[in-house]
Amino acid sequence: MMTKCGSVLHSILMGLLLLSVSVSEGANQTPDTTPILSEDLLPFTIAIEEVPYQLPSGIHSGASGTYRNQWVIITGRTNGMHSFGADPFPPSQQNTDAYVIDLEKQVTYSRSLADSSSGLTQQQIDQLSVTSPEYCQRGKTLYICGGYGVDTATNQFGTKQTLTAIDLPKFIKWVKTGKGSAAAAIRQTSHPWMQVTGGYMAIYNNHLQGMLIFGQNFDGVYTPASNGQYTQQVRNFQIIDTGKTLSVQERKSEAPNDPYRRRDLNVVPIIKRGKPGYVALSGVFTTSVGIWTVPVTISLDGSTKMANPNSQNTFKQGMNNYVSATAQLYSKSDKTNYVIQLGGISYGYFDNGTFITDGQFPFINQVTTIKIDKHCQFSQYLLNAEYPVILSQGSNPGNRLIFGAGAFYFNQDNASELINQIIDFDKITNATTIGYILGGIMSTVPNTSSKSDSTASPYIFRLVVIPKE
Repeated sequence: MMTKCGSVLHSILMGLLLLSVSVSEGANQTPDTTPILSEDLLPFTIAIEEVPYQLPSGIHSGASGTYRNQWVIITGRTNGMHSFGADPFPPSQQNTDAYVIDLEKQVTYSRSLADSSSGLTQQQIDQLSVTSPEYCQRGKTLYICGGYGVDTATNQFGTKQTLTAIDLPKFIKWVKTGKGSAAAAIRQTSHPWMQVTGGYMAIYNNHLQGMLIFGQNFDGVYTPASNGQYTQQVRNFQIIDTGKTLSVQERKSEAPNDPYRRRDLNVVPIIKRGKPGYVALSGVFTTSVGIWTVPVTISLDGSTKMANPNSQNTFKQGMNNYVSATAQLYSKSDKTNYVIQLGGISYGYFDNGTFITDGQFPFINQVTTIKIDKHCQFSQYLLNAEYPVILSQGSNPGNRLIFGAGAFYFNQDNASELINQIIDFDKITNATTIGYILGGIMSTVPNTSSKSDSTASPYIFRLVVIPKE
């Protein structure tokens, strides 16, 4: 059974509240981070290669699914990093198109949700063009909830409380041919439990039991002084989907917890002591507008565990702190997880071999791997590979483009997956393409100062894992 879960930027836009304001190290969860080690200590290296095919237009911070070697993208944005004030998230740049990408044939199909054949109401179009919804695929159905966007009828902005189930075969047929309708491919319901943006959705069994991991409910127009209501918890739920009707039932959950005041983070599936689970990495914001550094491990019953931030031995994440494209590997022989974090936005980075921190949280092209060993001990490694050098042809011409934030990631169709899209590292015996990075925010500078400094990326990259002998 295919499972694809997540939230892309996972609200990077929502997470850049004070990007232009320097943050002191004292604002972070911990005053320091764990030293970042060399990739020489890992059993593999990677390469990131540009694919000679691009999307017709850039996109980031949306939901995605797959069906029969075709990638589906819906929701998200077509501009770069948001601004503040009167029009920080222009509705005209909410993505109101649905995309079906066939990389093998190098063809992208698209159709507007406002197309006369869609059968969708304006309210449904608003719900399906939000920024940073939570989403998860089970089998042929893509579930999407929450996200931040406009209500066209009132011109008011907020976080939606809609849960949508999309029948991917029907939806793909409509996008590619115009036959049928988008409305016939979706089922919807509304529930306040689903009113989250910048978190992560996991649906982990055939009974459609799941979790909404962290995130916030943001209401109104985005301004520098504004703040949303963080869930500060893992919300357990069950979806009741008959194929015709849809509903949500709340399930018993842990109470909100101050250290879980997090959003816009990478939450990834892992295998923990032979059982599936999840880990929430870093994210923002502390109450003093800093980053969270200590990961939170999450079991399928929604129970959580975070190491003592004051302990000298506790792992404290220093790089790739915002949501980005990620890939997951697991070695059954070593009982070890490897989480590859591909660029994005970071508190720390390396400059000529020296580790530097930046409270403005710059965009970076650098890649790290977080290793979680059989004892659930964490460590972080800088990989030698970065995104390819591609120079800006638009804003700040000649500057190197920076990728990864809010990007989509798809496993290679024939990748040896274990569970929850985790790839079996032991099956990789030579240089192997394991997946692809698509879209995301494309910045021309590490720290942006104007809307023109970044845009949505149309690029597609191949991720190659190269095992060491």
